[in-house]
Order: sequence, then C-alpha cells, then structure tokens
Amino acid sequence: MPVNKEMKKTLRLFQCDFNRSIEENFAQVLTENEKVRLFFINENEAFTDGRNIVVDPAVGDVFSDIKALRRTEDYLHLRHTISNDPWYALRMITRGQNIHESLHILYSTFPPAVRTDTRSTTKARAKTLALISNIIEDAFIEAAGCSIYDNLELYLSFHRIALLFCNAPVNGTAERAFKEENSEKPEPLPITVYLSYMGTFLLYPMIKQEDPPEAIAEYVEQTKQLFLGGSVCGGPKERFSYSQRVFDIIEPLIPESEADIDDRQLQKMLSGTKTHSGDENAITNIVSKGRNASVSRRLFTDLDGKPLPNKDFNEQVLVITNDFEDDKNAALKIVLFQPVVVTWKGSQFDCHSIHKGIEIVETKPKPSLNLRKAYQNIYNKYHININSYNSRFTQLLKTRVLMREEKKLFGAGISSRNLTDTKKRYWYRNSEDFGVPDIAVLLLIDGSGSMEGSRRESAMVSSVILHEVLKKQGINHAIVEHRAIYNEPKVEHNILIDFDGNDEEKYNILALNADEGTREGLSLFWAERYITSKTTAEQRLIIVLSDGVPAHSVNDDSCYVPPVSIKDTANTAVKIIKRGTDIIAVALDDGEDCDCYGQLSGIYPSVVACTELKRLTGQLLGIISKHLQ
Repeated sequence: MPVNKEMKKTLRLFQCDFNRSIEENFAQVLTENEKVRLFFINENEAFTDGRNIVVDPAVGDVFSDIKALRRTEDYLHLRHTISNDPWYALRMITRGQNIHESLHILYSTFPPAVRTDTRSTTKARAKTLALISNIIEDAFIEAAGCSIYDNLELYLSFHRIALLFCNAPVNGTAERAFKEENSEKPEPLPITVYLSYMGTFLLYPMIKQEDPPEAIAEYVEQTKQLFLGGSVCGGPKERFSYSQRVFDIIEPLIPESEADIDDRQLQKMLSGTKTHSGDENAITNIVSKGRNASVSRRLFTDLDGKPLPNKDFNEQVLVITNDFEDDKNAALKIVLFQPVVVTWKGSQFDCHSIHKGIEIVETKPKPSLNLRKAYQNIYNKYHININSYNSRFTQLLKTRVLMREEKKLFGAGISSRNLTDTKKRYWYRNSEDFGVPDIAVLLLIDGSGSMEGSRRESAMVSSVILHEVLKKQGINHAIVEHRAIYNEPKVEHNILIDFDGNDEEKYNILALNADEGTREGLSLFWAERYITSKTTAEQRLIIVLSDGVPAHSVNDDSCYVPPVSIKDTANTAVKIIKRGTDIIAVALDDGEDCDCYGQLSGIYPSVVACTELKRLTGQLLGIISKHLQ
C-alpha cells in the first residue's frame, strides 16, 4: 500500500532525535546497559549486534495501513485508538521492535553461533542455519518477554500481528495471508517452503496451516518438536543445539547456492534477519553469551500449545497513548520550533547616547538534542553536588516567607496593576507562610573572547548545576550569554534558558561560546527590561558573570572602551538597582595577575570575588540563598 504525502510527513517528523532518545533510554533501562545505542533507519528491517539497536519505525508501512492496524486491534480486542493516529502506530511499532531487539541483547549469543559453527561451510548452509536459529530465537525471546516482564506482551503481540495483517491481501484472511502471496510466484524450492512453513508454525500458531507439501512433509514431522522445544529452552547454548539438530535433519534440502534460498517471506515474518546472520555486519564486536531464562508460556499459547484466554489490554493502551500524546506534543514542539530572533535598537532604552546606534540581536536558539549526552555526562558527574545544594535549599525554604495575596476587596495597600479590575479588587495583603519566595533570577554570562578556556568551562558547568537546582526548587530563572561584535554596531544576546522555558532548552548551555567583546551598560538595560517583562516576581536579581571591564571597539562615536565603558556601566547599574532590580557581579579571577575583582568593584556596588573557579557554583547559589533569607 503506497504511503501518501501526509503520512510521509508524519514519518519525517516522528524520526527525530527526541523520539530516538526516548527509545534509546527505554532500551538502556530494559537491557540494564547504559552503553546501548539505538538508531532509526528506513530499510524495512530491525536488528542488533548486541549493543547497537537499529529499528525502522515504518517497517512494512504498517503505520499507514489503517486496515491492517484495525484488524490487529480487533484481533487483540482493542478499541480503535492506535489506528486513529499514525503517530501512535509509529510509537507502537517502534517500541515493539525495540523491545524485541533489547530482549535479544539480554538472551541471545553475540556474535551469532552460526558464524563459527562447522556446519557453515558454504553461504547457503550458513544462511539455512541462521534462518532456523532466527525462527527459534525470535519465538524464545517473545516467550521470555511475556513470561518475565510486566507490560511487554501488548507491544510484542501488536508488532507480531500487525506485520501479519499488513502482509495479507486486502480482501484475504490471516490464514491465507502467506499462501495467496506466494501463488503468483514461480514454484519455490523445498527449502524455502520448509522454512516459511516452520516460521508460520512457530511464530503464528493462530494460523491453521494446511498439510505440508509432500516434498517437505517428512522434514516437518521430524522437526516440529525440535522447534517447539528450542523455543522454550532457557540456555542460549542449548537453544542453538536445537537449531543444529534441525539443520542436520533437513540438510538434504539445502541447495548449493544461497541465492536459491528465497527468504523474502521469512523477512516479513521476522522483520529482518541480520541479528542472527552469519554475516559480519556488526557495528562493534560485542561478545555476549546471553542470559539463561525460564519461560512459563509462549507469546500466544501456553507451553502445551493451547491458545491463552483473551486479555484486556485497553487500560494499558489508554495509559500508553496518553504518554504517546505527551511525547508527541513535546517532540513536535522541538521539531517545529524555529529560532526566535528579536532586534532592538539602543534608542529603545533609556541609556546613554553612546548606545543609540547599537543594535541588540536577541536570539532564542533551537535546542540541539545532539548535546543531550554531553549534558547528561555533566549531570552524572556532579549529581552529588546537585543533591547537596538541593538539600540546603529545601531546608532554607522551610522557613516562613512573606507572601503577598493580590485582588482582595480590602487589605494592607492598593496594587496599581489591579486598578482596572471590574470587581474592584484593588487591594493586596501580606501574610507569612511556607513556600518559595517570589523571586526571578537572570544569570548574564560574559561571552567575550577572554572567557575562553577554564572560565568558559567553569561558567558552563556552574550553569548546568544552577539550572538543575533552581528548577528543582521552583525558582524562576533565565541564563543569557551576551557579547558585542567588534567593528560592528551590534550586540548579541543568546537566551540559553528562558523563564518558564522548555526542559530541552538546558542543552543550549553547552553551546556557550567565548568570542569578541562586551557592551555591559546596554546589556544591563536589556536584562532589566527582559526580567521585568517576562516575570511578575517581587524580587528580581541579575547576576553578572564577568572576567573584566566591558570593551567594544566600533569605528565611530559608539566606541565603548575604558574609562567611558566603566563609567557608563556603573551609572547603568545604579539606575537599575534604584528601580528595584538587584545586580550582583561575580568577578572571575584566575589567581594570576588578573585583578577582575578590583576592576568590577569600580563598576558594581556588590561584587563577589571568585578566585577559585571550582567554587563558582557554590558562590552563585550562595548569592541566591542570601536573597531568599
């Protein structure tokens, strides 16, 4: 069934790094291995080499085959929820493949035993042994998945059944699916018929098969119990011995050339055969013996082959589709997000005339999920520090704080911003209670070239820790990088984390750069306007992270260098503080000849000296904690 343009668009949006990361995290949890990686491809197959998982969300175009999806739902007695949204279908199929390959990582042998087996003397023989092993191994890991783990059965069953119905003719039945498909093709060799017959027998027990053709009937009869026994054998080595015994029995069927073994039908049943192939296609050379496991049932039947009673999955589907919807909204927010750029003129602020011709380019960049792993590494390295700071803040916030209640008919005073209230609730009143103080924090980071190296690294790590702590404590905050471009009347402000921003914005912190100069006087006016327009907090705090005096060389009257830049920034800071926004500067001295503290003390009323960069995080959080007291 051809995929229309709308479905192709949905597929492109779905195959984003956000969804890939969700599946990768799931695989790491299931396999109990944080080194597992997962990738999306468009090659109509899924496989693993023991560490890397490759899946195709669009395998068999199942996600776009509404009839197949609804037949699957009907077979599993599900409401038509997944079939109504191709995004849900993509998630179900992707998760099913992911679980399947993750279970192989846990319970299968890598590299596949067929690679070193003495029976694999020709490509045709190796291919035959690999396909036998694939059928048995797939049946086993599905049995293990629903015997050992809770809530995996739905995904495994949905994936298995959906592939069957998607391969079936539009007006056919499940029982005729494979038979009718083969009817128009040349007569296949007995080995092909045999492997397809046994694959259907073991993986689709709900299909009532006709008696096998005479050419393979004897082999089917002799190997049925071996397939059944192997598919519930808990030891990987012993399980492979069943494949060897099957091979020895059907050896007369094996042709000389592997090209004569038409495995296209098995490819559809198995959704790819590379995992157990004898080919050396692994991304990495993983060696794993596989775990032993005891199974209590098969995917669709009990151990005796009797169909299991119908299970009601509808409640589970409701829960997971709610999660799918949340993930969908989050993914689309990122995928469809476009960088927001706002341009300001210096003349729009009540600043000195030296800034009037300067342009401020305010950019809210698109988060790069490629930085997710690097961010997680920093978090993992400093998680003890983060927990410690969180504990301190929690104790601090247990004290009573002054709370202001707005829109009252009477109280301690009148709030001017409520004078237009139609119910005349002009008044506010103060009370003491436990809670987070009404404060907003803006960290303004010097992005000039002199920050290169250890200062930039320290600012980046401290910003990560600061963000994690303030987020946990519910304190509204933003982190902004600022720089002025030499020889251009231009200042850049990159909003790495915005007030009430999306969680993924935190990855922007790792894009912190060091280049050009700064024009702090103008940047402070922008910061004041930003924090007052984006928040309604009673307390506003701007923390300026800097390693020296501002300087911005421009070839006109706008040139901004000491002593002019020092005096202008000092006047700006005083003006902003008088208007109700506190400013505290942190001087990043390196302990050598730099006197950043002395320089900034001539600019800002409040300066904290950071002579050891490893103490920067504690000093930043100390500044905020003092404002909370």
